[in-house]
Amino acid sequence: MKYKLNYLKTIPALFEESVRKNRDTVAFYEKKGGEWLGTTYKQVRDKVEDIGMGLEKLGFQKGDRIGILSENHPEWIMTDYACAHFGFVSTPIYPTLTSKQVAYIIKNSGAKIIFVSNQEQAEKIIKIKQQLQPLQQLQQLHSWQQLQQLNPLHQLNPLHQIKKMIVFDSSIHYPQEWIISFAELLEIGEKHKKKVNYTLSDVGKQRTKEDLWTLIYTSGTTGDPKGVMLTHFNVATNVQSVQTVMQIEKNKRWLSFLPLSHSLERTGSHLLFWLGSTTYFAESIEKLANNLKDAKPHHIISVPRIYEKIYAKIIDGVSKASPTKQKIFYWSKSVGTEVSKKYIQKNKKPTGMLKVKYEIAKKLVFNKITAALGGEFQFGISGGAPLPKRIGEFFAAAGVVIVEGFGLTETTPITNCNRLNDITFGKVGPTIPDVKMKIAEDGEILFKGPNIMKGYYKNPKATKEAIDSDGWFHSGDIGIIDENNNLQITDRKKNIIVTSSGKNIAPANIEQHFSKSPLIDQIIVLGDNKNFLIAIIVPVREKIEQLASSYKISYNSYKELLEKYSTYEIVENDLKKYQTELARYEQIKKFILVDKPFSIESGDLTPSMKIKRKVVENNYKNEINLLYK
Repeated sequence: MKYKLNYLKTIPALFEESVRKNRDTVAFYEKKGGEWLGTTYKQVRDKVEDIGMGLEKLGFQKGDRIGILSENHPEWIMTDYACAHFGFVSTPIYPTLTSKQVAYIIKNSGAKIIFVSNQEQAEKIIKIKQQLQPLQQLQQLHSWQQLQQLNPLHQLNPLHQIKKMIVFDSSIHYPQEWIISFAELLEIGEKHKKKVNYTLSDVGKQRTKEDLWTLIYTSGTTGDPKGVMLTHFNVATNVQSVQTVMQIEKNKRWLSFLPLSHSLERTGSHLLFWLGSTTYFAESIEKLANNLKDAKPHHIISVPRIYEKIYAKIIDGVSKASPTKQKIFYWSKSVGTEVSKKYIQKNKKPTGMLKVKYEIAKKLVFNKITAALGGEFQFGISGGAPLPKRIGEFFAAAGVVIVEGFGLTETTPITNCNRLNDITFGKVGPTIPDVKMKIAEDGEILFKGPNIMKGYYKNPKATKEAIDSDGWFHSGDIGIIDENNNLQITDRKKNIIVTSSGKNIAPANIEQHFSKSPLIDQIIVLGDNKNFLIAIIVPVREKIEQLASSYKISYNSYKELLEKYSTYEIVENDLKKYQTELARYEQIKKFILVDKPFSIESGDLTPSMKIKRKVVENNYKNEINLLYK
């Protein structure tokens, strides 16, 4: 296939070019003991070499699977680069997954070694290993039935294949021989490289474009996760193709908090390293506000949920302000919106009287927002889920541009993105160079290009269903393309609701519409094969309790408050304000109020924060049946 761009073909090629240009620049900052400690590009290169050499000395070879179960740390990315150079296949695992879910990925991938961040993650692995019987006992069994009776979890316990566990936190010591610290691994690697006649660069040059780079397990909104096989060429081309249209400035500061297990943050990390950027690793989501002030990032990569929470906090603050301050805020917002449409979305600066008004609006309102983001913020990137149009428009009005893109793990991940000089909120932009796109007869979006996965690991059937004989990847998303080749996602194909009257409804559009309500935190719309739609709603607890107080509604617990008809009426009246903008068949007739948010821990959300619709529907099937009765 002939490409428009002349690509560097492997991750080591991108890595070597960046280290050569940015040797003394700080690549990563991480806060330890209350102080931000930096690691330069040269130091990263040396540690990557030590990691790879250490793994080689321990007996691991090209093609071996290496699990990474960790929050975001410099060691995460350095381990990823070591794998890319030495031909190990890195397998990221979300640190929020349970032991059982971790075990599934380890077993399916065939991982022989696993890196963990801390004691919490290490204990997950140890817990699974302790559930196994010693191998000599297993060998005495005569049947699989006997094995299952002895240990019914054995089919999910692959720890006999794990030879080593490496713990990033070197202050933690385990007496078991199979567990070593990251510091010990570096020592082993440093000694080994003195005895060999090749370097990291030499090993990296052996990698080819078709070499398997990683196995990323999809979040799995339905069924078990599938291992997506991505090659060096997949990610190398995606990084370079995105940069040709985004034109991100080099040597800028970024704050990393979206999990590196997430394909967007993962590919983004390789893009930032190639650009010579400095990445600060947030301590946690809870400390994000403080970390923004410390790092003063020019950019962040995030899912829409974070931007939505910031927006909700701002609007909530305004609602409690005096009438004068509210008037100032909404005047500033209207000025900002005009500036955004005429200038900011075209990457231009305002002129004339509008410029004067905007400067006043910034001093009165918007500078407080940019200060909360560190004071030097230029633009953010959003992906992983649709960014509500109103959120993008609001931040742009404040001078904080959010560039939305689209893609899937199977597309490495980026296929489309808005351009800084042509942003259309509510749409995810045209395709990036060398990626082709078309809409199938049933509305499904199809892609073809150098970023398309090699397939699903050990799953030829699913691979054949996803990639047709002409090489088109079937995304599973429904969308439309406008006259400027901008893509608009309307829903997931499998989520489309077909009512008993034959109406086809995209629930994501309705859910996004109702997310405007200050009372709604999370919402899922249901109604397949039914004659009307219902919703399961997680309200904003603080708002509901405030209203209960003002209406003098008595209650003993929050759950009891949500069960009261007067609370139902409050939410119902709020919904009615937004229902008028929807077609009658799109309107919510009845709903359930839920006292606990959908979460990863409860199994309602995937690690990438997508709602598992079938799981939620099953959890509330009795309540749903009552609504339809």
